[in-house]
Amino acid sequence: MKLELIGFTPHLEEIVATAILTTTTRSTPSKVFRNLTRNPERVKSLIEGLSLQHRSVLEHNRVNYLLEAPDEEVLELLLWSKFFDLTRLGEGLWIMSTNLKEIVRLVVSKEGPMRDALLSSMKTFAPTMFSRLRGEL
Repeated sequence: MKLELIGFTPHLEEIVATAILTTTTRSTPSKVFRNLTRNPERVKSLIEGLSLQHRSVLEHNRVNYLLEAPDEEVLELLLWSKFFDLTRLGEGLWIMSTNLKEIVRLVVSKEGPMRDALLSSMKTFAPTMFSRLRGEL
């Protein structure tokens, strides 16, 4: 199995932090987001303090990969979660799309090369969540 990150929602952690604050503030989401993009320490603090039992705030994004894997591994992933979208490009080659919620769910509940590859990829698009998960595993 080989996984290559090919794209993701920009400002992903700022969007997660916006979702966290939107539930507790009277400000509009766009105003909260603008303020958070200017305050990376606040974003980091919110991500670090997030209860991983409350994962719905991790849904507002998309992460895309090029996946090289046999059909059996892809089927196992599809059966495990309906929130991984896979499109076959050719024999053993797939586009895989999901969100941070499903990545975190897989990372905390499964072991193996897929978990390791997904966790490693988070360094690029969600470095605070990566550091947190790496410290908790």
